[in-house]
Amino acid sequence: MIAIAIISASLASWTTYQVAFERAWILRLDKAGLSVQVERGTSARDLAELFILLGQRGLVVAVLLVAAVWLHRVTGSWHPVALVLLGTLALNIVVAAMKLVMARSRPNSGEPRFLNPDTLGEIGLFPSGHAANAAFSWLVLLYLLSRKGAWPHWASALGGVIAIALTATMSLGSMMLGHHWLTDLATGAFVGWAIAAAFIAGDIKVAWAKKDNWQQAKSITATN
Repeated sequence: MIAIAIISASLASWTTYQVAFERAWILRLDKAGLSVQVERGTSARDLAELFILLGQRGLVVAVLLVAAVWLHRVTGSWHPVALVLLGTLALNIVVAAMKLVMARSRPNSGEPRFLNPDTLGEIGLFPSGHAANAAFSWLVLLYLLSRKGAWPHWASALGGVIAIALTATMSLGSMMLGHHWLTDLATGAFVGWAIAAAFIAGDIKVAWAKKDNWQQAKSITATN
């Protein structure tokens, strides 16, 4: 988890640097992403609207809280709830801070300009809050579920692939709707994974209260 946090944070810093200096390859990549936009009133656009729900803050935080409260009731520990609340708070503070110092042309302008005077003072596009919330939430949910069930390595790996796929699906929906440039979404995902992995690494170091007792009681009941 520490390695994931460091790698993700490094990638977020690197993409931010590349965007800030408007590297030619970044501009070409973002412009290429315009090709996936869909017209209003089409079934593809309706599908994209569903995709972006995977990163809707209210929805994904609600899912996390339900899982955390359920784990609290099962294990007697408040660690799952604290992880969700503190992690979500930290995530949104970091994303908001980055948005405040960034200004970028919207995809409908056709030019992914950075520090565009026309967008100064607006809510920033960079990084994508939806992508950050999706990356953070689905990884934390995977951790919470695996912590309760003591999943085998193959199940955790499969869950990781699913978590990444959900974040990618949400990002595709945002690009189809023309809400974000590709690098907005990639950087948001890196920020989300970095913060999720950092909080998970910290939580792993702390034993959940009563979890061992709950597991022992379960084993005794099964034996009887």
